[in-house]
Amino acid sequence: MCRDEIIEEEKVEICTYGIQITIANLINFVIAFGIGLITGSLTKIALFYTIFVSLRFFCGGYHAKSYSRCFFLFAGTCLFYLAMLNGILIYIGNTFWLFIVAVILLGICILLKAPIEHTNRPFTVEERKRFRKRSIQLFLLWSVIGIISWIWQIEDLFVGLICVFLITSIYMLVERGRKYEEENA
Repeated sequence: MCRDEIIEEEKVEICTYGIQITIANLINFVIAFGIGLITGSLTKIALFYTIFVSLRFFCGGYHAKSYSRCFFLFAGTCLFYLAMLNGILIYIGNTFWLFIVAVILLGICILLKAPIEHTNRPFTVEERKRFRKRSIQLFLLWSVIGIISWIWQIEDLFVGLICVFLITSIYMLVERGRKYEEENA
């Protein structure tokens, strides 16, 4: 691309990172789709993928140190989501209070930490403001959708939101813990 003067020499690193992230996101999509097909939970995984990726993109959180670890972690997260979703649906009758706990936990994480930067992609001041605003907006949107799904008794969506809120909170808390350990090492 440099040879053909499509991009400038100074932009090679940025373009390389962009291509790597695009490929990694496509692989994660294929992983989620594959798990959905294998488990017969394509709709549930599509729901998870939509909510999780939208929140995670703007909130940030834990990042694995290599792409292979990232892919395994994401596959594990998808399977954990399905296990959590099925476990909550089977064993908990009144999930509204669990929803409230998940909303409060994620809300606190977002207000105190979002956006959490990836070490390979630091934010400018303007990006940080924009990502923080978007993470709050998405959190509020998904929370309202959660309340509506509870009122209309759309259990898969309602419990799916609880699971994704808890998983996103865990990713944000783990990343903060790792950064805290690195800062104090």
